[in-house]
Amino acid sequence: MTAPEPHRFVARVVEESSNKIHEDDVARQYGFSGALVPGVELFARTTTPLVAAWGVEWLSRGRVDLRFRRPTYDGDELLVEPADGALTVSAPSGEVRCVGSAGLSADHPDLSGYGFVPPPADLVADPVVGPMGSVSEAGTAERNDWYLAAIGEPLPLYRQESVVHPGLLLRLVNELLMRNVALGPWIHTSSDCRFLGVARLPVELTAHGVVTGVGRRGRHDEVRYDALVLAGDEPVLQVRHTALYRLNAV
Repeated sequence: MTAPEPHRFVARVVEESSNKIHEDDVARQYGFSGALVPGVELFARTTTPLVAAWGVEWLSRGRVDLRFRRPTYDGDELLVEPADGALTVSAPSGEVRCVGSAGLSADHPDLSGYGFVPPPADLVADPVVGPMGSVSEAGTAERNDWYLAAIGEPLPLYRQESVVHPGLLLRLVNELLMRNVALGPWIHTSSDCRFLGVARLPVELTAHGVVTGVGRRGRHDEVRYDALVLAGDEPVLQVRHTALYRLNAV
């Protein structure tokens, strides 16, 4: 099996986000120099060399975890360096932006704790430990093509084989938080992912979630939750996800 090779890409803020931390004026209120590139889009392009090396086999049973360590801004050039199972994403200066690991196989996670929960009638101010309201969206070739262009994904596999990009699957995991909690500006900080199957278009995508912890990180409020994404009735992704859901301005 081919080993993943280093890969360069340009980070992009994808228009469409309702999270104001991805806008210059708001991000500066929290001490950043400009709009932050979403963690999910950094994740999406970090998968490029993994899929280039391992293809749909990795998308059906592989694993990847990524932790976002330093701010990344629109237009930043980044280098993904896979080495002996580790991942590092860094700027030309050598500053490390993300760290993690990846592999072609992973232990199958326990999926017994997931199930459909009706969306909440009202968004809550603070998440609480327990089930989250499920979310669904139509996976279409048109939306997939839009996303591939928006993030600058170079691999032809997604169009040729009608495969949903993993970034879109992780976006649905973000939607769990956004459709359950009343959010201001917030920051996705890490994702630990297990792929369970390949999502092929067209398909209805559904995510179920369970909040596992709520606390503080520095001056910000943090939430941890587990999520399962289904393509139709088939599990395709399980994630341990963390985010700073309430930021305190500097």
